[in-house]
Amino acid sequence: MYNSGYLAANEQTVVQIRLHWVVLARVVLETAAALVGVVAIAVYSAGRDVNVRVVVTLLWWVALAAVVRLLWRLLDWHRTCLLITTSRLIKVSGIISTRVQSIPLSKITDLSYNLDPNGRVLGYGAFELETEGDHTSDLEKLQHVPHPDRFYLLLCDSIFGGSPEPAVDD
Repeated sequence: MYNSGYLAANEQTVVQIRLHWVVLARVVLETAAALVGVVAIAVYSAGRDVNVRVVVTLLWWVALAAVVRLLWRLLDWHRTCLLITTSRLIKVSGIISTRVQSIPLSKITDLSYNLDPNGRVLGYGAFELETEGDHTSDLEKLQHVPHPDRFYLLLCDSIFGGSPEPAVDD
């Protein structure tokens, strides 16, 4: 995914992950529905003597826009990653311009995560971090983190030290 371009000289990556694929589910389903709808309308209008070429052409342009939107979201998902380093939690995102957000691990005072029913079945969770100070950061709420149990243990180990090893079957 990313190299060490975002790390300080004495910092090492502990783990690097992408957000769960479920963040793409809605846009994939919407694109598939648009394509199926356009194909159905095109087939229906071709089988009839209905002169709706302009409408079908416009619908194909809408379908193309839906595919381009899907590709953009796929690229955005591919370029977004979370890194736990020896001293920070880092989120790198962006396609045209890169956004790098980080929280020093020493500033995290509390850590919790939630598994909703979908997250339990599909294997993702939502994390809430509490940090020192009155500020709020986008990193204080992390959604769609894959393998939340493993991520929690790695983050706890990095913050507090000495957490148990993740289970092999996790």
